[in-house]
Amino acid sequence: MTADITPQIQQQLNLSALLLKKGHNNANLNSWSGFDSEDQMQIKQAKRLLKLHGITSGLHLRNSLQRYQSGQMVSNTFTKLATELRMDTSTTFDGKYNALENPKLKHKYKMVWTYRFSLKYQQFIGYELAYYIYLMRLATVVGYINTDELILRMEDANDTIKKTFTSWGEFHRNVCLGDEFVLGATEQDNSKFPGTKTLWEHYQRLNVQHANWFKTWK
Repeated sequence: MTADITPQIQQQLNLSALLLKKGHNNANLNSWSGFDSEDQMQIKQAKRLLKLHGITSGLHLRNSLQRYQSGQMVSNTFTKLATELRMDTSTTFDGKYNALENPKLKHKYKMVWTYRFSLKYQQFIGYELAYYIYLMRLATVVGYINTDELILRMEDANDTIKKTFTSWGEFHRNVCLGDEFVLGATEQDNSKFPGTKTLWEHYQRLNVQHANWFKTWK
């Protein structure tokens, strides 16, 4: 029997709402997974999204969750480069940056340079734990995890998130920056109505469509 989604659980599920909407634009955010488990096409889509992350079993899922929770996916890479760049002057950084040829790597260096101090402690914890919850929600569709375990893991992740961030805005900004760090996308264009390409744009849509969800941070 599946547990009821209490307001507390819904708020914890909402920590992954932004990533879920990016992966499945028609997701039902009020449900455990966002997918219709009776719809074979949606089940296939959930499986496809999991497979893109190398997850085809419960063991793969838990290995991936451990990496996201421990910072191995993003934060450790950011911290290593940020520590190095905090030793640079603007001149020495420019030398390193201009010597790079790969556009994605250049973007990563520029981004780390910008946030080398401001994200020293938060790193990309918000992004990684949002992904942690997102992957678990996908996994419930195909039976790699049940809702009892999902609840326990979400409570643990929620505790870390609430100790690290002070508002939904601060948290979601970290999620968007983490996505940008990984994919190399650019930040949002505030002059345009939200589109569908970047997480920043999904973030704008989410705040229009579910504004009441993202006011109280507790």
